[in-house]
Amino acid sequence: MNTAKAAIVGIGESRVGRLRGMSALHLTLEAARHALADAGLTAAAIDGVLTRNLDMDVTYMHSQLVAKHLGIAPRFATDINLGGATAVAMLEQAAILITSNVCRFVLCAYGENRRTSWAAERHGHVRMGNEDFEECFGLTWGMGPHALAAQRHMHEFGTASRSLGMIAVAQRDYAVQNPNADFRQPLSLETYERAPMLIAPLRKYDLAYLFDGGAAFIVAAQPWALDHKAGPVVSLLGFGQAHAGEHLAYCAPMVTRTTTPAVQAGQQAYRMAGLGPSDIDVALLYDDTTYGVLVQLEDFGFCGKGEGSDFVAAGHLGPKGTLAVNTHGGNLSQAHLDGMLHVVEGVRQLRSAAGPRQVDGAQVALVSGLGGGFATSTAAIFGRDDRQGT
Repeated sequence: MNTAKAAIVGIGESRVGRLRGMSALHLTLEAARHALADAGLTAAAIDGVLTRNLDMDVTYMHSQLVAKHLGIAPRFATDINLGGATAVAMLEQAAILITSNVCRFVLCAYGENRRTSWAAERHGHVRMGNEDFEECFGLTWGMGPHALAAQRHMHEFGTASRSLGMIAVAQRDYAVQNPNADFRQPLSLETYERAPMLIAPLRKYDLAYLFDGGAAFIVAAQPWALDHKAGPVVSLLGFGQAHAGEHLAYCAPMVTRTTTPAVQAGQQAYRMAGLGPSDIDVALLYDDTTYGVLVQLEDFGFCGKGEGSDFVAAGHLGPKGTLAVNTHGGNLSQAHLDGMLHVVEGVRQLRSAAGPRQVDGAQVALVSGLGGGFATSTAAIFGRDDRQGT
């Protein structure tokens, strides 16, 4: 039974790719205005604003800066940063604000111009790894922890590099059908295997690149959505978070060498929604790397621990597979925006508005986030509701 109390009533995304001359704020505002238009709301209706502080530009109270430029006078505004877990964390916070009657409409928005603004002098303020046990040994960003974890997974379970390649190819097959994806040229497994090894065992196409772009979504009470929105309403059925520490160095004991906090976050979300892995029609799994997708397939229960490689090798992913994963192309092939586009795609799929990449009969979606290497996981389950208010 659907007992949801919050719904996503508006989504928007900017252009993505290499967008010279476009500030992170501009991209955030562009996406937010698209979300407002999609929701049928004016900026004056918004009373909650959630954003993520920027990597490229140091801003003070960024949520209030976004609110000011949009003409919003928020009752609640704050910045949230859990790395790749941020977007779903925003959604969860917005739902809490709605269901506690603090806000009526909460805008969640984030944009970044990492691709055209990435330079040492501009991101020195960003802590790229744990300073005690990671940075001092050259282990920075998310790729190092993912590579180490992938090596261990291969050692313990015989995980094949070819399976990682099949994940990259499957997501590219979806991106080819996404008009707002940056990488729309087809990718073959042969091309993947010829690509250089960047951080063993991860190759060029195993890693998500930096992009310019923005995305936004608006959360409201489900009864309002049923009364005011034409067509299907996308409700938040359940969510969960789990935090193992600050970066990989502090992740024990929740995170083992081959698991992530997605186990706990997923259990919370499934329990709240009253659903399980077999009920999921679309899985938007956070993908800093292909290995991140593989381990989350296991941790969210789509296959057993250690079975991810065989699950992928059996052809379950991609447009012709049995499980629709990252149908927008994900971070790997659409754009890397800390999971914001995963949320947008989840809503689009349940609205039956994804065009040629639409999953037939999609009713339930799982959206995940993974931040700090494997330190933090967020999970949310969306459901389609075709009822209309009276």
